[in-house]
Amino acid sequence: MPLAKIVCLIFLLFSIVNLTANAELVAYWSFDKADGVDDLTGNGHDGNIHGNPKVVAGKFGEALEFNGSTDYVEIPDAPAISELKALSMAAWIQPLKLGSWVAVAEKGIHLNWSYGFFIEPDATLSFEVSTGPGNNLVCCVGNVKMEIGKWYYIFGSYDGKSVKAYVDGKLEGEMPGADAVHITEGLPFTIGSRNGQNHFGGAVDEVAFWSEAISVEDSMDPLPVKPGRKLTTTWGAMKTQR
Repeated sequence: MPLAKIVCLIFLLFSIVNLTANAELVAYWSFDKADGVDDLTGNGHDGNIHGNPKVVAGKFGEALEFNGSTDYVEIPDAPAISELKALSMAAWIQPLKLGSWVAVAEKGIHLNWSYGFFIEPDATLSFEVSTGPGNNLVCCVGNVKMEIGKWYYIFGSYDGKSVKAYVDGKLEGEMPGADAVHITEGLPFTIGSRNGQNHFGGAVDEVAFWSEAISVEDSMDPLPVKPGRKLTTTWGAMKTQR
């Protein structure tokens, strides 16, 4: 085989592997001041700000602080965040208000929703996935009671068989589930509220969304540097320089 053809085949194989590795990371919002609410994967899931959240010191760089009443970020619906058989979500959060049921990040509303992170009235985390209309949901509620002003790393995954919720890398709950995620066509993904209701009061940093069920260990690697203000390599490869 000619050398030129071998080189082309190697390059093509490398490109396919690299694209496959990137495919699972659907969206990433750093909330750093320079990035605003842009999706740094380049996939176009840029957010729109409602209210007037503050840019504050975050876990890494800056974060957005939501007032718990009017502030939130809305990401328009798209197939990549709606038509799912599996998913993973992660974020750093710093609660500044506790005592009521609020949404940290969620898609849908009321009896027509898909998935989300919530803080329960007793200050524990819940990660919930809906597999059908109404209250056809799988819900994991944790044990860690969050404290005001403290940073927590929250992670949730659904592989089509079970829902898992983690706080600071520790498994908080696991529940069996089946079927694809309920599609909420036309409804946005919101950070800091449940589609404009049940507002979270506190800071949110480094929100990431995958269309696959990854491990909490993979999600917890140091978060990425953003060369050129855009993710250009795989999630894992970019996390060692932060």
